[in-house]
Amino acid sequence: MSHKDTHDIVGGLALTALGAFAAFYGQQYEFGSLNRMGPGYFPVALGLIVAVLGLFIAVPAFFRRGEPIHIEWKTLALVLGSIVAFALTLKTLGLVLATVLAVIISSLADNDTRWKGRLIIAAGVATITYLVFIRGLSMVLPVWPWSN
Repeated sequence: MSHKDTHDIVGGLALTALGAFAAFYGQQYEFGSLNRMGPGYFPVALGLIVAVLGLFIAVPAFFRRGEPIHIEWKTLALVLGSIVAFALTLKTLGLVLATVLAVIISSLADNDTRWKGRLIIAAGVATITYLVFIRGLSMVLPVWPWSN
């Protein structure tokens, strides 16, 4: 049975939709000209470029064969669950522990990673998250449960 290259079709169409949305949304701002770019120039121009590149990926994929898409439901559920867990626990656990929890949940999707590796990755991601968002960007977020 012949299958279309659904990976590139879906990916290309998703890029096209994202680019079209950015270009459409950016039109609410003043566009300006090439010499004096307004705040809408960059999102519109970049959105159009991304949309065209998405079409360059999707259109040829309609004419070539590929493997059918196989969805790993466990992986999808764990990654989405980790995002939901982070969102629900950020205020109560703080940034560091919510990040550790989210990383551990999402890492359960990889059967090759052992618990020691999961904990090392979680500690590393939490450290980088803290350094970027709290120290670097000075965002006002609870860092620990007791810092609320």
